Amino acid sequence: MWKRWRGRRVLAKGRFFGKFEYTIDAKGRLAVPVAFRKKLGPDEDSFIFVPGRFQTIEVHPYNEWNDYEDRVLRHQPEHTEEAQRFSILLYSQAGEATLDVQGRILLPKHLREWAGIDNEVVITGAGRFFLIWEPERYRRFVAESMPRYQKDRDEATRQGWERMRDFGSGSGDDRSCAGSGE
Repeated sequence: MWKRWRGRRVLAKGRFFGKFEYTIDAKGRLAVPVAFRKKLGPDEDSFIFVPGRFQTIEVHPYNEWNDYEDRVLRHQPEHTEEAQRFSILLYSQAGEATLDVQGRILLPKHLREWAGIDNEVVITGAGRFFLIWEPERYRRFVAESMPRYQKDRDEATRQGWERMRDFGSGSGDDRSCAGSGE
């Protein structure tokens, strides 16, 4: 769903918050938390899976994935070795799934193996998408990252202000409307 914000057309979607502990069934299906399903639009039942940072499975609602491609991926260089390697791995390792009538998704086996996931998982909100973690890896991540939380937050805020300043001066590119047809 598109909305107007400060005269610009932007995607207005629910954000994924919180942490949930779930079990994968014998067929590799995982229930998507009800709180997350409530954030989806009425015709949003498809997801894209990709290898995520910190050896997670990153799960994007299909419409959000299209927006992510427009905002981020299309701005990456195409001819560097690193960018080509990243693009090849991202798309070759990606998977798709649709919610079944019980609100479950089938997790690709190769991504479960890559993430070290057996049958217990932690699902965490990450704003526009959510992450699926091997539980012990998630606990280590939190234990190691929380002491740096304030420093990381300050740095992210500083970088955000710089981008906004650059955008306001006309030196930045307008990624918020990328692909909107405007």
